[in-house]
Amino acid sequence: MHVTLNMASGNRKVGAIPVSTTEAESCPSSCPLRSPHGAGNAKDGDCYAAFGPLGMHWRKIGKDGRGIMWSLFCKAIKRLPKGQLWRHNQAGDLPKSHTDTKERDILDAEKCFELSDASRGKRGWTYTHYDMSSPLNRAVVAEMNDVDGMTVNLSADSLSEADEYVDLGIGPVCVTLPKDAPHRGNKTPNGLPVVVCPAQTQDDMDCVRCKLCEYKDRKSIVGFLAHGTASKRLSKKLAGA
Repeated sequence: MHVTLNMASGNRKVGAIPVSTTEAESCPSSCPLRSPHGAGNAKDGDCYAAFGPLGMHWRKIGKDGRGIMWSLFCKAIKRLPKGQLWRHNQAGDLPKSHTDTKERDILDAEKCFELSDASRGKRGWTYTHYDMSSPLNRAVVAEMNDVDGMTVNLSADSLSEADEYVDLGIGPVCVTLPKDAPHRGNKTPNGLPVVVCPAQTQDDMDCVRCKLCEYKDRKSIVGFLAHGTASKRLSKKLAGA
């Protein structure tokens, strides 16, 4: 498992904080945004990260010496200053262990706990598309979220799925919305408020100022408007979900 770590992101919406990228094969097969031609592939996929400069960088991780091994990455995170805000995975997902008898990709508990332990005392956050019908995956995410310093958001792909993830009670939830979804007033079928990512709706906002995804005990669901090259196609799919 290879990862790159940029100590000061150049992404305006993120802000100048450490940001990592994990090789594309970390992404689970359950992710509906993944290309049928493989994780990180831009062909027929809906993942924004597979396109443009980020996509080119992402596909090279683990090849030609790009990226560092997982253990070295965790050591680098451990060396970050106390209280440091940082984002794990502008592209990629958490480490994968195996595929179970139900064809579900299963999180590598040892590597995941190595990361959450390294981030103790920091303010890290990430997102996962792993299948939460797996008790093992739920247990790993729950334990990671019990650690002060790392927040794992469950990535839902519909408002009804967001309700299901909230009911699990293992971590905060985010959801993908059509690109033309209203900026205010979004709610799940169960009436839970959905706050559209402020960095998408306010020109002067970034993750450094917002920090909403890092708050694991928040009451609201964070909604991300479909964006990037495939946003129009993805929005049509989401509207029909």
